[in-house]
Amino acid sequence: MRILAIMAGGMNGPVESGVIGKVVEARGHRLEWVYRRHGDALPEDIDVYAALIVFGGEVSVYDPSLRPYFDQLSALIRQFVSEDKPVLGSCLGAQAIAYAFGAEVRPQSFLEYGFTPLQLTDAAADDLLFQGLQSQQQLFEMHSDTFALPDGATLLMQGDQVVNQAYRLGSNIYGFQCHFEVDPQITATWNQRELIGNPNRDQALVSQMIDQADNDFVLYQDAQQRFAETVVTRWLALAEPRGQGV
Repeated sequence: MRILAIMAGGMNGPVESGVIGKVVEARGHRLEWVYRRHGDALPEDIDVYAALIVFGGEVSVYDPSLRPYFDQLSALIRQFVSEDKPVLGSCLGAQAIAYAFGAEVRPQSFLEYGFTPLQLTDAAADDLLFQGLQSQQQLFEMHSDTFALPDGATLLMQGDQVVNQAYRLGSNIYGFQCHFEVDPQITATWNQRELIGNPNRDQALVSQMIDQADNDFVLYQDAQQRFAETVVTRWLALAEPRGQGV
């Protein structure tokens, strides 16, 4: 099964897709990467793809210089939805899906970083991806933007500081603000790229946040990985019956 994978930010997909990429590969499918930073054109024909994943990144949907790109990406997302093909969004990807359906994406005035307690909503109990999971999850976050829910979306997971953490739109479109796919190696790469030495960040605070996250990986990573494997496997099952070739 071929899955279109969009990288709108600066990440290296095969290395930084984490558990998402590993589960896709383990089930015999493949991600086909399209990078904005490489100037890759977004495909016009999606017949060969069974599903779409929009990954995270350090850019903002509301950046005026990126408006043409995110408008094109919005059209692509809506095309997948119109053909009833599953869509998954991670962090920036969740924001891009919300934007594609008319919801506001905005700065949240602080960086939410590290493992964060998130609560499943009542609606999650009957959701195909969330049913049977523990009602509270500790999942990794790294974002400075947030989003409003699109019209008709169902909130599935919420946080104290940033309420909208996971949602479903229709039956097979899912957005996750958190980065449940990561491991310590991935976050170390992100820290070097975006936080350490960044003149716009308080470096003492950065050091404290990183130290806390390193400790929390010991406590929470096993559970986070189980959550990620469960959710991604269940999402892939929404596309697998379509009979696409591997």
